[in-house]
Amino acid sequence: MYIFRWPVIVFILALFSLLSTTSQHYPTCSEAFAKLNNMSKCLKLPTLGAEFAWNFHDQDHTTQIDIFFGTRLHAEIGWLAWGVNPTNEPKMIGTRAIIGFRMPNTSMAIDTYNVTGAAKLGCGLQPSEIGFAVEKKKIEYSDANHYFTISASLYLPKPEYNISRLNHVWQVGYESNGMEPLIHPKSLQNVDSAETINLRIGVSEGVGQHRHHLRKVHGILNIVGWGVFLPVGVMAVRYLRVHPKQSQWWFYLHVSCQTVGYILGTFGFIIGLWLGHASKYYIFHKHRTLSIFIFTFTTLQMLALRLKPKRKDEYRKFWNLYHHCLGYALLAAISVDVFLGIGILKPLDHAWKWSYVGILGILGVIFLLFEIYSWCKFLGDKKEKKKQINSNQQQQNK
Repeated sequence: MYIFRWPVIVFILALFSLLSTTSQHYPTCSEAFAKLNNMSKCLKLPTLGAEFAWNFHDQDHTTQIDIFFGTRLHAEIGWLAWGVNPTNEPKMIGTRAIIGFRMPNTSMAIDTYNVTGAAKLGCGLQPSEIGFAVEKKKIEYSDANHYFTISASLYLPKPEYNISRLNHVWQVGYESNGMEPLIHPKSLQNVDSAETINLRIGVSEGVGQHRHHLRKVHGILNIVGWGVFLPVGVMAVRYLRVHPKQSQWWFYLHVSCQTVGYILGTFGFIIGLWLGHASKYYIFHKHRTLSIFIFTFTTLQMLALRLKPKRKDEYRKFWNLYHHCLGYALLAAISVDVFLGIGILKPLDHAWKWSYVGILGILGVIFLLFEIYSWCKFLGDKKEKKKQINSNQQQQNK
């Protein structure tokens, strides 16, 4: 029963971040962006390096919102979009957007767009009316600090748009065909660029916020489960079965590490399945395929606790060969899959990447020390055995 305490403890610690408040205050805008606008409220948004400033004025049937939105864009061309969505969730489809363009000839253009489901089918997005008045549309690009900004005054009808729970969406793209924005990158940063914000007090609930927490939990569980406990369990059976002295406790350490690692990895795999189901518009095929491979064959490895042949069975040696080879193959697949998962987090993957590199480094040093010790012990025993044989032969000759 004790071996099950570790996965429960780690799982609880990993889920602790999910218990944080669902709403949050983002940092105030950077000094450079604040100088570009005269709005009363200004926040850094969680993705794409975007910043958003606004004023609002309540009227009888509408709410006037003056917005100023921008990010640093170093590309020579591109487009920048910000919009509101009157549906019950912040998402791209249904967004009433303002999109600004920077053309190859450095000319600028801005217009309003109704983002319908046809955009997902590849139909071109053309300027259109969006159901409410938009005035003072303006687009600017600062060569000094590379800020690409759009501003406008929106007159949002009540109660269709509630500024206490306003769904807003933002996006950046690097290709356009005249006034038609072409597809944006499909990174997590781009997909998560939507949230529900309270414009009165500057508090938001990001659509990607919960998924962001779950990604952290998914990553922690898989790195600790697949990437730490499973290799330690393999090293236990490889190096502790005979050295430093022959005993049976290596088996219990091996089984405990494999069991804890499998439980944590399974939790992480289940969360990954949910994240994949929730992410309807993008799939990371390599990461998903390797994850399924790892879970399937790790499950098969765990069945060895009950289904492995007995020592006296003739095919036990073949089963041992298969079990060991599959185990080493899984360790290699796990390392590749972890790096694939970390790569998906770009550009926020540096801490994750170097943390995992550090874990691999520690495991590598331990492996190297055990390997050196094992070879020294093996060669020493071989030399001692040879001396013993020679001594016995000399005694027999005498």
